[in-house]
Amino acid sequence: MAKDMERIQKAIRDELQKKQEYVKTMKEFSAKGTNEQRVNFVLSLPVVKKQIHLEDYDNGKDAEESCQIRSKGNQFFQKKNYLKSLKLYTASVLKAPVTNMKCFDEVDSMVETKDVDLANAYANRSAALFHLKDYAACIWNAELAFRFGYPKENHYKLHDRQGKCYRKLHDFSKAKISFQTALDCVDSSLLDEKKKRNLSHDLQRQVEEVTSEGSNLDLEDKMEEDSGQIVNHFHADVPEIDKRFMNSVFLSASSNVSLRESAEMGRGLMASTDIRVGDIVAVEKPYASVNLSEKEGDYCSHCSKRINSPVPCQQCCDVAYCSLQCQEEAWTEYHKTECKIIRHVQNMKSKLGHLALRMVLKAGYPFLIQGRSNLSAEDVTENIGYNRNGCYDSEDYNALYNLVNHGDKRTPEDLFNKAVQSVYLLRCLKLTPFFKDCPAGQEMDAESYIGGHILRQIQMLPCNAHEISEIQWKPGDPTATETIEIGSGAYALLSLINHSCDPSVVRHTYGNVCVVRAIKSIKKGEEILDNYGALYPLTVREERRAKLRPQYFFDCNCDACQLDLPLYFDIPEDVPVFKCENCSGPVFISQESHLADSECSSCHQKQDLTKTVTRLQESTSEYHAALEQVLAGIDMQASLEVLLSHLEFLTLHISLPWRDINNCQEAIKQCFATQANSYILP
Repeated sequence: MAKDMERIQKAIRDELQKKQEYVKTMKEFSAKGTNEQRVNFVLSLPVVKKQIHLEDYDNGKDAEESCQIRSKGNQFFQKKNYLKSLKLYTASVLKAPVTNMKCFDEVDSMVETKDVDLANAYANRSAALFHLKDYAACIWNAELAFRFGYPKENHYKLHDRQGKCYRKLHDFSKAKISFQTALDCVDSSLLDEKKKRNLSHDLQRQVEEVTSEGSNLDLEDKMEEDSGQIVNHFHADVPEIDKRFMNSVFLSASSNVSLRESAEMGRGLMASTDIRVGDIVAVEKPYASVNLSEKEGDYCSHCSKRINSPVPCQQCCDVAYCSLQCQEEAWTEYHKTECKIIRHVQNMKSKLGHLALRMVLKAGYPFLIQGRSNLSAEDVTENIGYNRNGCYDSEDYNALYNLVNHGDKRTPEDLFNKAVQSVYLLRCLKLTPFFKDCPAGQEMDAESYIGGHILRQIQMLPCNAHEISEIQWKPGDPTATETIEIGSGAYALLSLINHSCDPSVVRHTYGNVCVVRAIKSIKKGEEILDNYGALYPLTVREERRAKLRPQYFFDCNCDACQLDLPLYFDIPEDVPVFKCENCSGPVFISQESHLADSECSSCHQKQDLTKTVTRLQESTSEYHAALEQVLAGIDMQASLEVLLSHLEFLTLHISLPWRDINNCQEAIKQCFATQANSYILP
């Protein structure tokens, strides 16, 4: 298999230096003015051809190995080690070959196939899931077993198991249907007549019981303790923007968002109306996303949702999905091409290189070639990614294509390494049918053009891609909380939000859907500001700037940097500085001062702070009680409402720096994070 990208780049550089050709090569490369020319130049280098040599490989599907893994799972199942058996049954599912590609019909009308190894693996996994009390997944895995040809003589087992699951979930009508279907299947079983009679009697009893239970409205509370006790929480429903407040231009944003442009900051987003703390600013699905290679199998390869019982790709063992829907969408959008080269791509160890490839695959060869006159692989005018209807659409390749990539600020060495990466991905594509529509004799031209697109995206993504993450936490133990990276996504709208070391919004991902909420009161006309990984309470100004500069090519001059706000433990917490009701300037108070006659230090207007101070004391008391609940992991939704109200009050009336503002923001972030991608640690 191929070496990772850093080793390839180093090998090319070392060989050029050994032959004393490095300086000359860099000089010639520097003279190339377009991404297409850069890719074409690198393609022509003998040393690159030598170092980037890729071949087809076996897809890893193996019926015999799948059966062996399933047998090991059976051993653990018999020992009642259901978690271990679940993992082995999943490995068996991933390894099992599929001979009849019927996987992409609608789920409810999917034609049954005869892939018994896969069917048996699904059936066994449903049994493990039943004992782990993941009843919905158990039902679904049993259904998959039917559809992949589970032996008819054993159908009664799965229908019986589905009935028990529906009963646990209190869906008594479906439980009755399942038990009745199991009863109808008994005659097809290979059991002897005595066992058939006993089984039929048992199933008939269950039919009668669920019929009775379905009419007993008081039974649900009595049975609640049986339902899904150890199923972990992954994320709540993805929030939606109310249809009344949807943005007609920025399709992933709420109507309180509009575009702002300035010479200093370029494009950005601003509030077109006042935005309150906790308000949803945007809900954006990425144009494309990728998981870290080490996260494959634990998270859906298409939507990044954590999964207990993944659905495999039917042609490779290298990705897994949360559902047939994600499997189908991934295949249609990019994986039908990516499937036979994904190991080569993962071996690069470059998540952004993989993401650039997925973006190009989703756009597709015909679209990119047909749009060549309008979509050169170079910078275009600042007319900037709107579609023909004047909308900024996150599902439009053009919106991402027109994001800043800082190609003019990159060193020749950096561009050369990124061009090598682009050529590697082109070599991967040559192993697929991607270029099948290219006319004879135009292959090199088409490769250079597509490579130019890949190179452009590889430059764009480091300063525009956003992390997809998950919080892992333990209720009552804040020290155990950790945020882990799952992957990265290309979000056209989020990329328009500029940075501040004291941001006004926070991002959380639900699967790979990013939800942006306000963590400050944002007044009409103010810029909406995100954080790029440098927060003022955690790092001093020069370190923040040094961190941001090489990746984003700017020296931060946000308000927190201009004021040189202190680190967290130096932030005042004793006496707050209030905001002037006239100019928002500082109003200082002390124990000796008269609240009714307070004066702004900027505009010198007199104001009465008596009611404001009283309300602060009341709100702070409620906030401390809510904060204790959050730290304990108790009733976080009710606590969230108190926290939002308190932070709204603080941001309207208290000047920075003030430690309770930071603490309240962090508590709110924690509440929202546990609604998004989250995993409760054992």
